Amino acid sequence: MKRILPTLAAVVLLVSGCRGPLGQKTRDMIEAELLSYPESRAQDIYKSFCQDNLGPEHLIPDPAAAANYLREELLTYQEDLDSLRYKVPATRYDFVGDQGNYVRVDLSVILDGQVTEEAFLDAFIRSTNEGKRATGEEWEKKWGHVSSLLRKEFKDIPDLDHDLHMLDSLVAEGHYIMHHSQPFRDAYHPHYRIIATDIFIDELRPLIDQ
Repeated sequence: MKRILPTLAAVVLLVSGCRGPLGQKTRDMIEAELLSYPESRAQDIYKSFCQDNLGPEHLIPDPAAAANYLREELLTYQEDLDSLRYKVPATRYDFVGDQGNYVRVDLSVILDGQVTEEAFLDAFIRSTNEGKRATGEEWEKKWGHVSSLLRKEFKDIPDLDHDLHMLDSLVAEGHYIMHHSQPFRDAYHPHYRIIATDIFIDELRPLIDQ
């Protein structure tokens, strides 16, 4: 199988930390996200940075339940591919946010046989239960910076003011977990899991990129 190149977001993540003023890496990552996924809304930018700071949504006390849920999603994903509703994405993984803590890995790497279901699930569970997580206070401060930057420099994102008002209000109330926006889901049909970057680089990326 041909080598799968990382997205622009991944390239930006590797180089932007070494240049530019404070906040440049955040700005670069927002721009990269919008280039890779032009149907993104503020909610999707939020989700990327939230995943980078807080990791997967919930701890996994029951690995068997996580395995069953993964298998169900894989079946749905395969059915959608077989029916030609959409195609496997050209890029199988994306670094999220601007700190490099986590990576989104598309479930197609299992369907294509690049990574076994067992290896993928093990990486996901360890990432979820042991990965780096910011405190609520740290995340609220980070989102305040991202939200301000979006208002100042990314005014062309559709429904920006409305969505930021909604997101800011929810974060202030301590509600941090958000779904992707409907336009994002309609355009990209996301099927992925969040993997800690160190686990991804050491264990999964060599299998995906070979």
